[in-house]
Amino acid sequence: MKEESKIQKIDPQEFKNVLQNLGLTEESLAEKIAVQTLAKRWVDIIGPVYANHSEPFAVHNDTLVILTVHSAYKQELLFMRKRILSYCSRYLGRDVVKKIEIRIGNLVSKRQKSPSYTADKTGLEGKQNLVSLAEKETDPIAKKRLLELIEYL
Repeated sequence: MKEESKIQKIDPQEFKNVLQNLGLTEESLAEKIAVQTLAKRWVDIIGPVYANHSEPFAVHNDTLVILTVHSAYKQELLFMRKRILSYCSRYLGRDVVKKIEIRIGNLVSKRQKSPSYTADKTGLEGKQNLVSLAEKETDPIAKKRLLELIEYL
């Protein structure tokens, strides 16, 4: 006798009940997935310099909330608004994120960050370290701005 193996499909209502028991809704789960998708690609989206000082925090309705550690980084991220929205469309789909809100606060991400510049080096050696960090920037406009800022040091 041949036994037929039956593939059991999960009932969508059963899945919704499991989410509800965990305190999640379909919308909140989709928002968490969107944030994690962006977080994994954050360095590619905004470059290594800014990625060390910011992170995607939440997606509410059609707004991406970004946390950053300082108002200077907030300003630079505002300059990258179109780029960030473009990458959001690419990774999350069109119309998932239409607006960006940037808040200043402590980063909550547990991911390993690459070491940022430390102030113990001064003079030419310290400036050269900043230049080498700026050279890693993938966005040509941001890279140009960083190099211009370093020039004044």
